Amino acid sequence: MGLMYHYTDRDYELEIEAIGDEEFCENEFPGKLDKIFQRFHKKNSPGPREISLLLTDTLKCYDYGFRRIDSSYLERFETLKELILPDSITEMEITPKLRQILQDNHTLIRGSLNSYAERLATDLSLNFRPSDFVFSKYYFEPALETTVLTMIFGRDGKVVIEEDVSSPGSSAGNTFGGKFYKELPCDFWKEQAAEDVANNYSDRLKQAILEDGRLFAFIEEAKKHTIFTGKNE
Repeated sequence: MGLMYHYTDRDYELEIEAIGDEEFCENEFPGKLDKIFQRFHKKNSPGPREISLLLTDTLKCYDYGFRRIDSSYLERFETLKELILPDSITEMEITPKLRQILQDNHTLIRGSLNSYAERLATDLSLNFRPSDFVFSKYYFEPALETTVLTMIFGRDGKVVIEEDVSSPGSSAGNTFGGKFYKELPCDFWKEQAAEDVANNYSDRLKQAILEDGRLFAFIEEAKKHTIFTGKNE
């Protein structure tokens, strides 16, 4: 299975998310990259000025997902400014051309802490930034309401918590449904504990955050790492 789609008017001129099986390569998405790049072809610009590429980790939810990357296919992303790798990718051939593309573009590498993505950034002297991650889910049975909290790391250095609230009536105009955002300091893990972050929410959400443990684990681990905060951009 494979799917590739792009966004415009975001942080980068072109943002691509790839969902597929086994290998990120031309055979998985035959001809699709050419069609996307053609939209950006101009007289003085053969393609998009800035590209962000996200390889989605479907292995966390399904029995298919990327395990390999065809370096020659990745070399086609000549203006790659951001590369977000899933945990399922544990190695990749770095050809001389690919190395040059990544270093010339000062490509921002993103992924989980202690992942191959972080090791790749270190090996190539590139900036590393965590990928977005869900750190708590809470179900409020009386209202049949589900809340998902996601930590989002913006290109400009901002860190924002997305609170996604859904219930059976949300699509019908339920005022309690929707997405809400809370901005944190760009390096919040240096000064704040999980409880400090959780204090921004109601008692039941705070309890869910602390019991989940993922936020606590991230903060404790992040203190040991060099994480790019976007201050120089």
